[in-house]
Amino acid sequence: MDRSTTAFERGCRIAADLVRAGALVSAAAAAFLPLEGVIRFLLLFLGLLVPRLAGVRSPVDLLVGIVLSVAAWSSPAHWYELAVWYDTALHAVVPGIVALTLHLLLIRWRLLPPLMANDLRIFSIPLLTTLLGCTVALVWELYEWFGKDVLGLEIAAHYDDTVADMAAGLVSSLVAGVLLAVWARHRARTRRRTRWSAPLT
Repeated sequence: MDRSTTAFERGCRIAADLVRAGALVSAAAAAFLPLEGVIRFLLLFLGLLVPRLAGVRSPVDLLVGIVLSVAAWSSPAHWYELAVWYDTALHAVVPGIVALTLHLLLIRWRLLPPLMANDLRIFSIPLLTTLLGCTVALVWELYEWFGKDVLGLEIAAHYDDTVADMAAGLVSSLVAGVLLAVWARHRARTRRRTRWSAPLT
């Protein structure tokens, strides 16, 4: 690893920690908000601790922090009112990135096989990532249902919106899984070339 890569990852780690600090401040300020706001920002802060404590690569850690923070602030900041497509776009980004991160975390925790396992078919990676993303999308919709029907919050959630959001989450998770599979294959080929080109001793 060269110095530029090290500096880049160090910068990403610092930025990710700043995002976490912002989430902590938001969670503290949420004490003056309705109950849903408290739950929202507390879950955000706790969620952002997971990749840090699990030792996820800093660029992924930063990406997850930014995406989840934008999702958490979208309702209090009224960003959903900016454009009719904003909600679907958010549901098309968040599940895929979270699913990719969950896939890497489950590998690190030895709950899923490594990406380059000899007995793992390459199309298994997109399949697993897509399943994780669909689960994330489902939990998100359940959260919206809980906020609307149980807590009585004004959330624009209805049948067509729910189906569109879950479809967007499925597609984004599939794309994330394909990208993860391509990266895993590229990494495997690079390692093989490095091994073959190494001088014999």
